[in-house]
Amino acid sequence: MQVGYDTGQFPLAQAHPATPSEAPEAPAPLKGLHRIAAALHHRDFRVLWFGACFSSIGTWMQSLAENWLVLSLTASAFYLGLDAFLQQLPIMLFTLIGGVVADRHDRRLTLMASQWIQLSTAAVLAALVYFGVVEVWHILLLSFITGTAQAFGGPAYQSLIPSLVGKHDLTNAIALNSIQFNLARVIGPIVAGVTLASLGMVACFGLNGISFLTAAL
Repeated sequence: MQVGYDTGQFPLAQAHPATPSEAPEAPAPLKGLHRIAAALHHRDFRVLWFGACFSSIGTWMQSLAENWLVLSLTASAFYLGLDAFLQQLPIMLFTLIGGVVADRHDRRLTLMASQWIQLSTAAVLAALVYFGVVEVWHILLLSFITGTAQAFGGPAYQSLIPSLVGKHDLTNAIALNSIQFNLARVIGPIVAGVTLASLGMVACFGLNGISFLTAAL
């Protein structure tokens, strides 16, 4: 999802250009690595970016562990696909509504509510597995709730970005957001595999819940 922004207009050339003393001073452009991470110079965006990164890593961890759990309970490819479908269905159905909510209500509170709901579903799943009472319908229901929270949290997150960085750094912020998402896709499953093999499913779900605290607080 991309965030639109104004490109602005270049002024027309003047017949009599201003003298050096009359010309306004332009800010020195950032170069090298400073330009690559220009949006991270804004504190609020930096906090949001790192919080979203940790949260995304936790989400990918839970996704891998949840797939393993479904297969362990049912040994069924159908339930594995149904679980993924129920998590994505709310995103397809409610994202447009989430965009309207982000436009008309406090985006920060909407994002925090989304994070707390996802934290709660991860904690409930961890508790169900820990006490050995988890059933496949628990997983399917929690996946649907998680997807619904993401449908409202995603637009709120995207719409917050322009208000946290200047117009000059907006394209850089969008690029960094894409980097964060793809970085989490790589790191999350790796961390999940190591955690699953060494500590078990409960740890994967618990760490996912903890990861939402970085964005919810």
